[in-house]
Formats: sequence, structure tokens, C-alpha cells
Amino acid sequence: MIHSFHQKNKTKNNRLHYFFYVAIFFVVVFLPISYLYAALSCSITTSVACGSDTVILRMSGSTNAHAELPSQSTGAYDSNVVCCTGVTGLDNSCASSNKAIIARLSGVTNAHVEKNTEANANYTQNACMSSAYAGDEITIGYQATNCTGYDTTLFSMEKTPTNSMVGSPATYTNKVCAKVYSQSISFNLSSSSAGFGNLNSSGLRYATADGVGSSTEAESYSLSASTNAPSGYVLMVKGSAPSKGAIVIDPIGGTPTTPTPGSKAFGIRAVATGGAGTVVSPYNGSGFAYDASDTSFTTLAQASSGDGNSTSYSVRSVATIDSLLDPGIYSTNLTYIVVANF
Repeated sequence: MIHSFHQKNKTKNNRLHYFFYVAIFFVVVFLPISYLYAALSCSITTSVACGSDTVILRMSGSTNAHAELPSQSTGAYDSNVVCCTGVTGLDNSCASSNKAIIARLSGVTNAHVEKNTEANANYTQNACMSSAYAGDEITIGYQATNCTGYDTTLFSMEKTPTNSMVGSPATYTNKVCAKVYSQSISFNLSSSSAGFGNLNSSGLRYATADGVGSSTEAESYSLSASTNAPSGYVLMVKGSAPSKGAIVIDPIGGTPTTPTPGSKAFGIRAVATGGAGTVVSPYNGSGFAYDASDTSFTTLAQASSGDGNSTSYSVRSVATIDSLLDPGIYSTNLTYIVVANF
């Protein structure tokens, strides 16, 4: 994010250019411009058609069928596999630390199945759904008629709770259901540059994305953030106020105010729309503030819960200079960090 502003030097009757650069850095989850959550999707297909997707269970047919573990390769089971996709890191490992048992089997192949809540001695083999990501929540359920409230139907059971044959999702009324809740965070910046235009000591200037600046308050750039983490996120920024060597355009500090023209000041404020996010004090009022540094962060916004909906933050930047400011190039790097509270 580049902010540029100019000061007129009346003595030399020329125009000097000043640049204000804002860099964006993401932590916790680094994503491209946006993140789209894809729900778990499973279907009955052939082992060949399933390809690189994840086989959760193999069946000897679409109705009145026996089951075998996905690690087996009995030819008669190749045409009816429960194939799942849509979630990054999805697997069928029962050794994973993040797994859920979808059913217990009476053997590795040619098996009857029972619910994962049963504990019959003859059902010693587990068929599992797992994730490589510890934050993913895998839920398996058993419902009559449909899998409402879940992402997908894995297969159906001829009877419950134990000693059951299996079939495709539509075959029997006893459905085996699955849901994977993937925790995620996204962050986006609307523009890579903004500018104040010509600065002088007689007025305030507001940075704009076209670099021209404005004498009336305008949006400098916008940030958007979202997460489905239960406890939301925190959006922070650090970086010094614009400076040239040891000469600094003073940060306003932690008390919000509208600077007086000619006072040599720099500050920001923000307005939130949509989602669960809110701007926090001192950046949430009509005044401006800035109390971060190159080594310390200030919190700009936060969401106390994550609903997956994006909040847009319209950031406004203000600057003014005094008549004694030494001409030259003034710059700073602002680093934005968004941290999800998983």
C-alpha cells in the first residue's frame, strides 16, 4: 500500500514528492485474495473414477452388500466405493490424531457393519475419515431418511445398530452422514497504492487510492477479513509514522482527534461494514489516531466470533505538516497482521 504526498517548497519554487508505503503481511493462514470454503462431498463411484480423491469405504454392490476397508483391493468391490472430496487434507487414516470412525466392520473384507457407538467383540476393524489439519472438525452421524444438517451421505445401512449389510445412500432409510468443518481465515487489500497529493501547513489532506489525495475525508483503501474460527480474529497494524531519517511526521497517538492544520500529524481511522467484525478504540470514532511503531502493534479491529462472513474496513488516512518541515522523501512501512482465534 503506497501513500504519496507532496510539499510545496516556496523558496525554490519547485515541487518535492513524498512517498508513504504500506505493506501487508498475513499470519496464521496465508491465502490468496479470497478463500472459498468447499463442503465435503461424497458419492458412490468406481475405484478408478475416484482417482486421487479419498476412498472411505468399499462395498460389494449398491444394495445388500458387504463392506471392506479402503486399504483392501478385492476386485468385486471396485465398482462401489464411497469416494469423498472437497476438503483439503482429507484422508481415511485411522492412525491420524484427527479422525472420526464412520463404522465398525466385522472384518477387513466381506464384512457386516455397525454404528461407531457399538462395541461388539466381533467388530474389530474401523473405517475412518481423517484430516491432516488439527483444526478441522469431523462429525459422523446416523439418521433416518436423510442427512439434514450434514454435508453429505456416505452410504446407508440395511438395519441398525449392528450386524448390517450396506448399500448406496438411496438404498436404505438408515443413512450414515458426515460433515467436516474446516477452520479458515481470509484477508484482502483493495489497492496497492494511495496518496495524499500536495501537503501544506494550511489544511488537512486525506489519502486516496488514485494518489491525488483530497481536501475532504475520503477512503484511502479498504481491508476485508473473515473467519469461521469460533472466537473470531484480531486485526493489527504496526509501523512508524512517515519519516525522513530522524525527522517524523508525528503520529497522533492513542487519543482520537482531528488534527489541527499545520500541526504536523498523521493518523488513521476505519469504518466497518458487514460480517461480525468491529473497529476498536481509538480508531472507531470520527477522530483519527495512530499509536503503533516499527516494533509495536496497535489493534485496529476484531471479531469476537467467526461466522464466515466478510467484514470490510474502510480505512481513512489524514496528514498535515507544519511550515518548518524539512523537504524530502518521507516514507513508512505499515504491516497488517490478522490472527484467527481458533
